[in-house]
Amino acid sequence: MAESVVSSVVSNVVSQLASLVTQEAAFLRGVRDQVEWVKAELSGMQGFLKDAESRRKGDERLESWIREVRDVAYEAEVIIDKVKYMAERRRQRRGFVGSISRYSHKPCELIRLHKIGSEIKKIKGKIRGISERRARYGIANLGEGGVERSSDWDDHLQALRQFPDHYFDDTDVIGFKDDKEKLVKLLVDPENKNRSVISIVGMGGLGKTTLARKIYNMDEVKQHFDTSIWLTISQKFDVRAILKDMVKKNISSAIEEMNEEELRKKLYDFFKDTKYFVVMDDVWDGLVWERIGPIFPNKNNGSRVLLTSRNIEVARSIDPSIDPHELHTLDDAESWELFCKKAFPNQHILEELQDVGRNLAKKCGGLPLALVVLGGCMSSRERSHLAWSEVDKSIEWEFMHKDKRCLDILALSYNDLPNQLKSCFLYIASFPEDSTISASKLVRLWIAEGFIPQRPKQTLLEETARNCLDELVQRCMIQAVEKSGGYERVKGIRIHDMLHEVGISEARKDEFLHVCSSDMAVSNGISTHRAAFNNVVNNEVATSSPHLRTLLGFNLVLEDSTAAGKFLNGLNSLRVLDLEGAYGLQELPEQIGDMIHLRYMGLRNTGLNRLPSSIGRLLNLQALDVRNTGVEWLPKSFWKIRALRHIYIHAYTFLSAPIVGDHSDLQTLKIEGYPCLETRYKVKMDRLVSLTLNFYPIPGDILFARAPNLHHLRSLRLHGRVLFKQRQQLPDSTQFPPNLTELVVSHSELEQDPMSVLEKLPNIRLLELALIEISGEIMSCSAGGFPRLQHLTLDEVFDLKEWRVEVGAMPRLTHLTIANCKKLEMLPDALQRMTALRELKLIRMPCQFNEGDRYKVQHIPSIIFEDEP
Repeated sequence: MAESVVSSVVSNVVSQLASLVTQEAAFLRGVRDQVEWVKAELSGMQGFLKDAESRRKGDERLESWIREVRDVAYEAEVIIDKVKYMAERRRQRRGFVGSISRYSHKPCELIRLHKIGSEIKKIKGKIRGISERRARYGIANLGEGGVERSSDWDDHLQALRQFPDHYFDDTDVIGFKDDKEKLVKLLVDPENKNRSVISIVGMGGLGKTTLARKIYNMDEVKQHFDTSIWLTISQKFDVRAILKDMVKKNISSAIEEMNEEELRKKLYDFFKDTKYFVVMDDVWDGLVWERIGPIFPNKNNGSRVLLTSRNIEVARSIDPSIDPHELHTLDDAESWELFCKKAFPNQHILEELQDVGRNLAKKCGGLPLALVVLGGCMSSRERSHLAWSEVDKSIEWEFMHKDKRCLDILALSYNDLPNQLKSCFLYIASFPEDSTISASKLVRLWIAEGFIPQRPKQTLLEETARNCLDELVQRCMIQAVEKSGGYERVKGIRIHDMLHEVGISEARKDEFLHVCSSDMAVSNGISTHRAAFNNVVNNEVATSSPHLRTLLGFNLVLEDSTAAGKFLNGLNSLRVLDLEGAYGLQELPEQIGDMIHLRYMGLRNTGLNRLPSSIGRLLNLQALDVRNTGVEWLPKSFWKIRALRHIYIHAYTFLSAPIVGDHSDLQTLKIEGYPCLETRYKVKMDRLVSLTLNFYPIPGDILFARAPNLHHLRSLRLHGRVLFKQRQQLPDSTQFPPNLTELVVSHSELEQDPMSVLEKLPNIRLLELALIEISGEIMSCSAGGFPRLQHLTLDEVFDLKEWRVEVGAMPRLTHLTIANCKKLEMLPDALQRMTALRELKLIRMPCQFNEGDRYKVQHIPSIIFEDEP
């Protein structure tokens, strides 16, 4: 598939125009024919785009023509938003009366429609010009062959769900058994008391990070050291950011006012009294060790630093006493094994594909990254000799240098992505290199950008987006680094730096995204519709780009409290504004209400104290995240926004404007804080998927009165004392949401054993009880209880002395964590019959706790003890 992301843009706009004509037919009236004409022309252009994109390389005329098509599609999308906005404003203003008089227009509405008609005429003129140049350039209509049908895409996603779970495990270390054993031996060597730096070196794509992470997660290694820390350095490293991250995660969160020297001292004091293990991944320059190395004291206690680098000289300069460990490429047998694991995830290798498959694997030159990405690419190809042979013959790889060969394979895999996935993949390149990206945030951003097409009503956009994420994992274009226990879905992802490089290159070529540097000249401007700023925002660059649809900020430091008003001035076409973590952000301008296209506002972890009242005018807003800010107020008009899908707010914010109205699209509602919340409210939230309440007390009567109707709710988190029927108790199991898979209850006092209720929930897969007081000293799980539970955590269940588990309870339990249950005397006998149990964690439990229980858990592959007194 040689098509660029422009094909996907045009396809999405055509779908939106068709929907607009159907849903807002009465409102459009005089401009409907013009909208129909634009839809027909853009639809017809899709066949011509396929030809232009196949011949674009090296032809500036075709490149320019494709850009013109993209820009006119975006302009049409702006018109769509304006019409929908006007129609929604009218519904809000008129209510029931408006539905009766839907065929009449106020004079002001007629004026706006006239303006829209004028804008459509301009678009029609541009389309005619594009069509004339198309004929002049000899661009042919290759028909609908390049346009993916919705039904084909749905069938493909359905097939994806049949891939086995192990396919999403990105910790494959094939061919590195000897390397792993040698490195572990060096790390835990009892004879070497010096602080030593051990290096893994090799070219990009060899698997250095994968091997280091496998070693880092080994129980044998973790239990050998007091503290284990993973640092991602990367080519463009920020020493202060690295130091801050270490302090924040391991010592204290109060670090914003610390200078670099104070951070160094705090870390040195932390490490001097501990036996530590630190991984420094992706080191490009020895300077980073000169700047960071002094915080790691040599106290002759066997501390270790494991370093990965492409440059062997950098590794040698850091610790000349230990030879760097050079990774080798895989041999033919190892290459074939790794390739098959990705290309044939169902374990069945077709005989007719053996020869061509082995040839493809051999051409990867033994590079693990090339093998897994090409294998992932072939897993979605037609299982025929002809289809696979086409790939085999497409590029002459034999005489390429391995670096170039790997990049070509990665580019081939990108080009093989369906159009809808290309935009999703390129968007990931906007995030800083080597960062871990929240999967749920990425899904919200994709939806706000319009990358995810609307499927039949029964399919949520979030579900389709999650399937897209899973396919990128399946194709090995991204790595899944964390998985949710309840949803059994990916929680965090990372992209290899070489794939990140491919993404940046392709995004630049298609003018999809611009990653802006701090020294970028205003004269250069931003020709793309999306911009990502790292560390600082150049105000002049931003304001000189009024066409921007997306502004992403990473690790921003704003010069003063008025900075946001400066760089946001005039950016009224924004659909996405993400300033998460921006230091110095205290206020947003009132003009934010003019950004009527805005769908996503990410303001988490900022110093923002107040939202402008004009936010109530953002009728397209889908997601608002003001967690860990000072925002405690919303205008009452906010809850009139019917497009809301994901809301993260403080409890005081919620009380300032209680939720009302129809919010049938709302998927996530997270309310944090500690005021008493007794207010009753009537609201339609039947499609809610995730609900988090963090306040004191939680009104159980109100919550559970509606719960049985929340058929889509999968995650429920209750942080606070639950009051139900004026007692501190949980309701009967029939009053919980029927399809709940994840439940967390914390900071609560319960008058009865919670297990007697919770074990009857048929779909629970993850259960966490933390900081819980129960009236008795015994908890009991009955035979047949918790039929689907996989992850169970008991953390500070006060006064619990005995946990009884009957044989047959929790038959699918795979992960069990018991922490800080100081009075618990022993493990249940039934654990020895739980054959599915793969991991047991005992955290801060008394030394004598496990003395007589070894026989109960000896069958469990992974047993982890942390912080034993």
